[in-house]
Amino acid sequence: MTKTINSLKWVFFSTVLRRFMSFLLFLYIVRLFSRAELGVYREFALILTFASVTAIFSFNVFIIVERSKKYFNQGLQFILLSSIVLSVVLFALRSFLAEQYQHHDLYLYIQYGFWLVIPETLKRLVKSTHELDMNFKLLSVAETINVVFYCLLCIILFTIDQKFYYFIIAFYLGNIVELAIISYPIRKNLVKCIFDCLKLKYFTPLVQVFKTNFSFLTLSTAPTVLNIITSDAPVLLLGLFYFPSYIGVYFIASQLVTSPISLIAHSLSQVLFPALSLTEREQLPLKVHDYIKHVIYILWMPILVFGILLKYFTHIMIGFHEDLALIYAIIVILTIKSLFFLIINPLSAIPNVCKKPEYELFWSIGSLLSICTMVYFFHGIDFVYLVYLLAFLSIVGMYFFMFIVYKLIKMPMKYFWILSGKGIIYNMPLILLLVFGDNSNLWLGMTLLVFFTTISGYSMYRSEKELYFSLLKRFKAAPLS
Repeated sequence: MTKTINSLKWVFFSTVLRRFMSFLLFLYIVRLFSRAELGVYREFALILTFASVTAIFSFNVFIIVERSKKYFNQGLQFILLSSIVLSVVLFALRSFLAEQYQHHDLYLYIQYGFWLVIPETLKRLVKSTHELDMNFKLLSVAETINVVFYCLLCIILFTIDQKFYYFIIAFYLGNIVELAIISYPIRKNLVKCIFDCLKLKYFTPLVQVFKTNFSFLTLSTAPTVLNIITSDAPVLLLGLFYFPSYIGVYFIASQLVTSPISLIAHSLSQVLFPALSLTEREQLPLKVHDYIKHVIYILWMPILVFGILLKYFTHIMIGFHEDLALIYAIIVILTIKSLFFLIINPLSAIPNVCKKPEYELFWSIGSLLSICTMVYFFHGIDFVYLVYLLAFLSIVGMYFFMFIVYKLIKMPMKYFWILSGKGIIYNMPLILLLVFGDNSNLWLGMTLLVFFTTISGYSMYRSEKELYFSLLKRFKAAPLS
């Protein structure tokens, strides 16, 4: 537990710094560039993510689940081939994708950036070796240098000329710098592996790995790929029916909401996956239940407070625009969705930890089919209402996923219903203020926020006093080293 807390400290505090710098740059970019440019960038970034996740074929997950680096060579050999192939496919599809997403800039981004699939995929594989060692200090430092580098490079390039593609260049150059840093400790082995991968005789071990583990690799990759489409449906699916400017508005709202939330979720996911993989199976129910309790009783209230503050201060951060009402509406639903996302995202590793990835695959297929059906039948309605429907469907899907998790760890689902029910009751005043609060009256809103936060906080403290003291004690016992 001490090692896990220590890792969380490194990941969390470094992520706070990175998110703060990225957020300031984001606010500058929002004021400088159009909604359509932001929307096209988001589509390009997700297409690259989709390709890199497919190319790695879950070898990064496999290394952690098997608790062994002996499969690194085979993983490297496979991704060098797969990432090159997918890069070529992406380049060939550039005209088709630009036509489907209704913007010529996407064609240019893919034409000049198709090769980025290779370093993006390699970075995922190298990171898995450090995660297995719980070496989150190195990963945190590397990611921080990445952000500092691309933020400074953006500022320098924008002083030369204010072109949006400068941001894309700086962002992915930063990722390459991060890859170089995390590859340095294993540079000799990495270079040797790359040359070995070019020799035909080294294909035999790779073939053997596929013979014995193809089912696991396939069943782990498929839900991950499907979940990218499902979780980013407003970009990948709605982008096919709505103009990029709508996607840009969604991107702005989601960035405002998820800046702190993805910070927390990323920190927890990065540490919990290897931590849960190293946990004995009989201890998993206790670990999962403990984690959910901490999220609901510690994180839900500040997330709701943050969402409320966004409703009242977004116009100050991004300026007045005609699409502010749409941004406010999306902020509300994304904040509520994030309460459950904080639980689901880190626990999505449970099927892989239990070596039952097919459970997540079935859930992913069901989620994607339901979302595609809804988009197909309702894509003609107002954009914000379809976002609401997708978020509601996503929350329902999350409850189904928790049923799978509890089945795998052999715990009754009633424990999750009790915990989430209590969390909703304790935070109901803040939820009502978030949904129905009138952001035109700042003083009344802030007064109600303080009052409702006090009520919710005191209620949870009275009920879970031992939980807070226990967490504080464990946190102090783990030095940042």
